[in-house]
Amino acid sequence: MKKILFLSAVAVSLIAGAQERTVEVTVSNRWKHSKMDEPVVLKLSELKKLKFDVNSAVVTLNGQEVPCQLDDMDGDSHADELVFLADVAAGETLKYNVTLSASGRQKDYAARVYADMMLDDKKAKHPFITCIETPGSSYIYSDLYHHGAAFESELTGYRIYFDKRQNIDLYGKCVRRLELAETCFYTTAAQKAAGYGNDVLWAGNSVGCGTLKLWDGNKPTDFEKLKTRGQRIVAAGPLRTVVEVKDMGVEVSGGDVVNMKQYYVLYAGHRECEVNVVLDAPAKGNIFCTGVQKVGKSAEGMTRNDGVAASWGCDYPDMGNKDLFPPEAVGLAVYVPTEYIGRQLTDELNYLYVIDNAGGTSFKYYVTFCADKEKEGFHSANEWFSSLDLWKEMLQNPVDIKVK
Repeated sequence: MKKILFLSAVAVSLIAGAQERTVEVTVSNRWKHSKMDEPVVLKLSELKKLKFDVNSAVVTLNGQEVPCQLDDMDGDSHADELVFLADVAAGETLKYNVTLSASGRQKDYAARVYADMMLDDKKAKHPFITCIETPGSSYIYSDLYHHGAAFESELTGYRIYFDKRQNIDLYGKCVRRLELAETCFYTTAAQKAAGYGNDVLWAGNSVGCGTLKLWDGNKPTDFEKLKTRGQRIVAAGPLRTVVEVKDMGVEVSGGDVVNMKQYYVLYAGHRECEVNVVLDAPAKGNIFCTGVQKVGKSAEGMTRNDGVAASWGCDYPDMGNKDLFPPEAVGLAVYVPTEYIGRQLTDELNYLYVIDNAGGTSFKYYVTFCADKEKEGFHSANEWFSSLDLWKEMLQNPVDIKVK
């Protein structure tokens, strides 16, 4: 009997071993500057010999545990990506050990980002939701608390309007911390007096800061004619947030119809939001546009040939509450890789790029901003514009990642 029990224990050990795998991840920074909180993203489907569903992961560097995050990107309850953040000096190479396991539960690490979406119900309980999808003709903008998904890092906060505009709205902070769980984008007088941030942009009919719009051949237009509109919080931390915006059956310039999803990704330690646009089939070029608005009557700004559009200006951030929120200055910017630029122009409200991804099914760009209220930030147009070359160069020089 004892021999049988011993063999059973060995068998169990072998089975358990087959459900765990450790890989070495080499992260190299070949850029001339150090990188802090640099995203390292591993697609689990690309790891060879991984024959099990990953339910937990541990990342270590020189024996010290590093926070990590497992994300289910497609909503099938199986992890698709592992994320951790690396601090890598210029020219440095680091080797991380990543242990993936089919057993256990993913460890909770300290949250450095936050995301939520809530209903604005009659009883004012504002229940949290993770996904909503409606017919394109439905208007539920006022049925969602803060009007759509909201997300933040320590530096900046964003929300995406759930309506035809799909505008990116901005939340600026005085100090670097997480705040949206407390202010919900609607900062009170008491919270403002205590040093909390607030909504810092009134977009009106402009593209705001990096909002994706349709291009009708002459001007930006909203996502008005479509079959289905949706939002989903794909990931809510602790290291990154991912929000999916879904537009199905969209009528675009020329009479074509496209199905598309946009993924808004924000990492801890970063102020910029990465926007990944995915189409289900190749589409004609020059049907989308983005850019930044001219903020206030004295706005300064430009579009550049290298894909950076930026502005600086001062205006009321909340037209309905001017006493509590007087005019304040903000800096806006987008970076659109030049291979996606079909045209650049300036109109009455915006500095714009028309997107040309003809024959492609995806494109990517980045949105960033600063609020003059930030203690550790930028406080003039010159400071803001001068920072954007380094920002663009940082985006163009990601770390090299090798898995063994």
